[in-house]
Amino acid sequence: MPRRRRQQRLERVLGTPALFATAYGNVGSSIYYALGLVAGIALGLTPLVFVISGVIFAATAATYAEGTVRFPEAGGSSSFARNGFDELVSFIAAWAQMLNYVITIAISAFFVPHYLSIFWEPLRTNPWDIVGGAIVITLLVLLNIVGIREAANLNIFLAVVDFATQLLLVLVGFALIFSPHTVFSANLHWGVAPTWSSFFLAIPIAMIAYTGIETVSNLAEEARDPPRDIPRSISWVAGAVFAIYFTLPLIAL
Repeated sequence: MPRRRRQQRLERVLGTPALFATAYGNVGSSIYYALGLVAGIALGLTPLVFVISGVIFAATAATYAEGTVRFPEAGGSSSFARNGFDELVSFIAAWAQMLNYVITIAISAFFVPHYLSIFWEPLRTNPWDIVGGAIVITLLVLLNIVGIREAANLNIFLAVVDFATQLLLVLVGFALIFSPHTVFSANLHWGVAPTWSSFFLAIPIAMIAYTGIETVSNLAEEARDPPRDIPRSISWVAGAVFAIYFTLPLIAL
């Protein structure tokens, strides 16, 4: 069995750009649905909510970077739990992550047809939005079956387009519509709009926007140089995501 496992090792083909693109595709895409959810609850404190959740995300990212370098194997948090505790804790962590992925995949896929409904109106309504989401998931599954190299190339392309689009929105927004008075005064009434309970509720909801950093750890066995590529890609993701998630809410308000 050990000999067979050695013969079937995953191919190390992913460099820092591919790892960054894969993680940013998971983390960065969440802004398309998380921002509206958080803004509806946190109101004028939405930027502060994303800053607080971003600090938590930075600590989580640093933990993943250190843990993946220490245990460079596919598994992420379940691998950390197995090495640090026991199989039971690892089992619980793995199932928690699986449920997390199921939820985020469903949310992301469901929102794709709603964004595309600008081209075809029925995609906004049932059952076409569900059908569209199912098609998106099917296409991504087929792409991953084809191979990690092909999936990585697509991830890099989509990550560049995604980040460039978000950066363009930020630059145009600051140039044309950003109003410090509106953001920091007119839309903000401490303890009233939002209430303190809504503010604290918005923080864990905002953490949905930062899910996906586990992806880098899961690809550790396919990284060319895990001790170098993993921490570097995680730091890139943390910096890019925090910058976008802090500035976009300012423009949205």
